[in-house]
Amino acid sequence: MSTETRDRISLKFWQNSGQLTLIGEVADIFYDKYQALLEDLTGQVDAETAPIKMVELLGWERDIERFPGESDELFRLRVKYALANARDAGSKRGFEKIWARLGLGEITQTERFDEENWDVINLEIDETVFGQYMELLDVMIRQYGRTCRRYEFESVTEGKEGFIPFNFNCEYFNTKAGL
Repeated sequence: MSTETRDRISLKFWQNSGQLTLIGEVADIFYDKYQALLEDLTGQVDAETAPIKMVELLGWERDIERFPGESDELFRLRVKYALANARDAGSKRGFEKIWARLGLGEITQTERFDEENWDVINLEIDETVFGQYMELLDVMIRQYGRTCRRYEFESVTEGKEGFIPFNFNCEYFNTKAGL
């Protein structure tokens, strides 16, 4: 039992004898047990180690909804960092921090690349993350994206050495003969 967070009960010198001393010792034992119980409860609140039902309650409390097919590990991370993610929401750097906390790799954000549609933000995401977490992307934009902005996703993959990119253009005309 931990006694570091509170001072032991100490009575005034005129009370420190007989039955009052025993009552003080019993109160110390009671508070030690109560403190240990509270420490056990707070240990269960940790989203990484708590039972999944407790994590679902924490998620409800922190406004994190589990989407279909979401892994337990990702859901635990989203619940664990809910407060920090909410604090960082709404900025370019904040969205990068959220992305890193969830362990989704790198993301590149390009803003105002189109003069006419200045409210569009282009997100360049690794192809594996893009394919695996499509629903998560929608959830993150809805919950942590910037207000009054539209988002475009762009899947990025690395080519191996020797791979030469090229353009292929093709035009064809469909005409009826004899007209």
